[in-house]
Amino acid sequence: MTKVVLISSFLLMGFLAKAQEFQGKAEYFSKMIYKNGIEEVGVKSDDDENLKKAYEEALKNASEKAYTLTFTKTEALFEKNQSLEKPSSQNNGVSVSIHISGEGKKYLNTKERTRIVEDDILGKEFLIVEKLQQFDWKLLNETKKIGDYTCYKAEVTIPVTEKEKKQYEEYLKKQESKPSFFTMDEPKEKKVTAWYTPDIPVNVGPLNYWGLPGLILEIQEEKRIILCSKVVISNKENFKIKVPNVGVEVSQEEFDAIHKDKMESLERR
Repeated sequence: MTKVVLISSFLLMGFLAKAQEFQGKAEYFSKMIYKNGIEEVGVKSDDDENLKKAYEEALKNASEKAYTLTFTKTEALFEKNQSLEKPSSQNNGVSVSIHISGEGKKYLNTKERTRIVEDDILGKEFLIVEKLQQFDWKLLNETKKIGDYTCYKAEVTIPVTEKEKKQYEEYLKKQESKPSFFTMDEPKEKKVTAWYTPDIPVNVGPLNYWGLPGLILEIQEEKRIILCSKVVISNKENFKIKVPNVGVEVSQEEFDAIHKDKMESLERR
């Protein structure tokens, strides 16, 4: 009995040693889903038809993205893959170009419980440094296959933030004096579904999602799905994780305040 325990202990030590060197890369594809077309993003149904068509094509081009997640046992870097920019969408001379904010690199350190996000305001770069948000995941007894991996289902409900409530209140006030081209729906709590695999023992995933007992291979938000298409695991190849370091370091609250000031100054021009 003693020999069995000793052998098992050595095997466990060997596994832990390898796990400390554990690293990998996962490729993801993101797509937005609009059941009611572009009206869901605030374009009014009575707007110019050519403008709507151009906007719809531009939105499609902007919302379909490929990403890479590089990870170790304690760190992860989620970044958009570099590609040639598609030209502005045109329809009968109407041109529309869409830039989706928040596409900068996202770095997570689960050991130190910190995250660093790249973002910009009118070309000026910032580094948003915050504590990691803790997700209250509900683990469900439901499985499915994603590629060769058996994945388990988890859900979390993200409540409406004070920031979102304030933005909506400000929008309503502006609508009274100067109606906007875009509409804004009243913010609601968001239900997120994740599919993770314990076969890959890291607790990270795409965007800022983390905290599950395995790599997250799929995220389903209300209007977006992010699906893993390829995973490469290695104990030999060195997948370097470079912590984002370009930009002015700010908190999320400070970044939001700067962004608001910039947008309001543009409106006053």
